Amino acid sequence: MNCTTKTARTTLLALLAITLIAGLGCNPAAKENVAKPDEADKPKSPATASAGSSTTTSIAAKANDNTSASKLGEPGVITGELNEVDWNSMLDKEVTVAGDLVVIDTHDLARRGQIKLARKRLYVPTSEIDPNDADAAATSFEGGSNVAKVVSMQEFNGNATVTLDDGSDQQNVFPLALFPELGKSQPTVRVGSVLHGVTGTLMKERRNIVLVPDGPLKWTPAPRPQRPDVGKASVTVASFNVLNYFTTLDDGENRARGADSESEFKRQEEKIVSAILALDAGVIGLMELENNRAAEVQLVAALNRKLGKDVFRGCGLPKDFSSVPGGQDAIRVGIIYRSDRVDVVGDVSTIRDEAFEIARAPIVQAFQAKNGGKRFSVVVNHFKSKGGARNAEPGNQNKGDGQGAFNAARRSQSLAICDFIDQLKENGKEARVLVIGDLNAYQQEDPIDALRARGLVDLHHKFHSGSAVDQQQDYSFIFRGQSGSLDHAMATKPLAKDITGIATWHINADEPRCLDYNEEFNPKSLYEANPFRSSDHDPVLIGIGH
Repeated sequence: MNCTTKTARTTLLALLAITLIAGLGCNPAAKENVAKPDEADKPKSPATASAGSSTTTSIAAKANDNTSASKLGEPGVITGELNEVDWNSMLDKEVTVAGDLVVIDTHDLARRGQIKLARKRLYVPTSEIDPNDADAAATSFEGGSNVAKVVSMQEFNGNATVTLDDGSDQQNVFPLALFPELGKSQPTVRVGSVLHGVTGTLMKERRNIVLVPDGPLKWTPAPRPQRPDVGKASVTVASFNVLNYFTTLDDGENRARGADSESEFKRQEEKIVSAILALDAGVIGLMELENNRAAEVQLVAALNRKLGKDVFRGCGLPKDFSSVPGGQDAIRVGIIYRSDRVDVVGDVSTIRDEAFEIARAPIVQAFQAKNGGKRFSVVVNHFKSKGGARNAEPGNQNKGDGQGAFNAARRSQSLAICDFIDQLKENGKEARVLVIGDLNAYQQEDPIDALRARGLVDLHHKFHSGSAVDQQQDYSFIFRGQSGSLDHAMATKPLAKDITGIATWHINADEPRCLDYNEEFNPKSLYEANPFRSSDHDPVLIGIGH
């Protein structure tokens, strides 16, 4: 096996905590999510549904090409938690991991023939643990008295996985050795799929330990979810990071971050259009549009063409947008809407605040449902990403608290949003405002606490704070095998009373990147013009009643 071509899971003690968390977020500065520093290639495309019943793969692994099982001795059997295993003591031996294993990461499925497994889905520590408060419901947005628990959970996560490897030294081989039915009887291999035990040889590549199966995999595919219900809403709002939708093609030298060719752009647009139409929302807040007017115009035209009706409209940009802090970034946020469902009220605007100088300027638009109801305003955001710590001022350096770099900047951006909302009060009465977008902060991090501390209602928490099942659905992004929500929806109290529901639609984060629009390495047979893996973030739906 060629060590230089494989990146499996690091020796599990070396995954020590918070250095990893520094990148646990979305960095839109490249065609793919460059918060993933080990990526040398780009994201990829999706397929349809099928799941529920278990299936068995056939695999021709190389682990035992020159070494028979009898020479390895009796296989070790692992039945408990993976973080309790001394993997080094079993190197070059046959090992059985008994019991169910959950697929938590498919990032290298197609490129290197690898997936990461754990006993259960793993979550970003700061999606559950507040670095400042022992009580996750508390709203301190500075401090750090609870960081030790964040570090402890990260250490657990780092030791709770095993990487399954196809045993080949080749890259981008299709059909996949681990899942040869992908693209045939199975349209996808989603995170959340379950392997029912696995036996193979434990091998080391440089500092990495991988398990190479010596027989077929028995697994149950995770199903693709239907559009979630958000109650009896008069208007549905969606928040959707569309992963660098650029009409300017990337030639390797310009600032373009999206498709490299007309063919790739067509594939990208088909998938985004399919996803937006399937969201069936009246108002859609978008992140990672190319910072011009043309991208929004192009997308609106494509939606109307596909729908066969001239109903989608773009809110466009304020006249002075390029002069406001954050208005000159390569990407921007935007708002599109269905004119047969809502009316715009007033002109589109932005928030002029120095806090957004290193992020993207927000876009603000007021709406009213066609069938009546109260006016509401939508503020669409894309906060500063977690990467780029080397360029950060001291106050924005990664402090090792699980929140990554530029946490202070994101906190300031939250406070700027709150200051803006305060200015909308009339006669002391709070406005009806919905704050949505990719805030590049997980659920218990300072920027989210700041919004809650200033009186905004966290809608995910309002509707999904009851059962453990609800809590486990609260993720929109996966980074290095850990799930968490970067995409949020907050409302002022007067509007929160009229919210009928909120849900994240898991059409992207759980899907392998080999199903994306890119053509460089993706097998042609895997591409489908459907919503799945149309981006790397899952969209969020919010229902608003009268």
